[in-house]
Amino acid sequence: MKVAVIIPDRNDRPEFLKNCLRMLENQTLKPELIHIVNFEPTDEKPDITKRYRKGYEFINNHSIKFDLIALIENDDWYAPNYLEEMVTNWELNNRPDIFGTNYTIYYHLRINAWFTMNHKLRSSAMSTVIKPNLKFEWCDDNEVYTDIHIWQTIQNKKTFEPKNHICLGIKHGEGLCGGRNHKTRMDRYINKNGINLLANNMDLESFKFYTNYFK
Repeated sequence: MKVAVIIPDRNDRPEFLKNCLRMLENQTLKPELIHIVNFEPTDEKPDITKRYRKGYEFINNHSIKFDLIALIENDDWYAPNYLEEMVTNWELNNRPDIFGTNYTIYYHLRINAWFTMNHKLRSSAMSTVIKPNLKFEWCDDNEVYTDIHIWQTIQNKKTFEPKNHICLGIKHGEGLCGGRNHKTRMDRYINKNGINLLANNMDLESFKFYTNYFK
């Protein structure tokens, strides 16, 4: 099983990227390729779709033929068995073109609070895997909701609910923000004392990284 990873990156949060690479190095299923899409931005407009698109094109043209591509976001937390769990469940679900978790937990580092977003018919980009060489239309390069678009566009799709949390969406305000609601809809972070969420799910090194980031 050959898995490639795409990480969109704008060189504006290097410590998060460093931590992300550490988590990928510790995966129980090692990715065959980690492609960081970090070309110089042309302006201050969000360009996450462009980076995912460029990364997808690069992997499709690579000399290695991959079975699956994982979309990884550099600030989010991934359990050491994240890729293994995603691939195992993808295979159990008959290898759909696009696959991911049916919920996302978002945790905000500045307020130590979190909420759960349930989305049974799609997954967030951070917890999505996709087959290479699919033929589909990408949305505009400056569209921030890449995940919603590709999940609506690709028809052979499935989601699953892992037995344990294998990833957490981390919000903080560092660098260029993707989804607009993560800055304007702070009322959604209804679960307080979120340190317990991190402590109960993260490996020790990740826990130290996230809880000490703003200290």
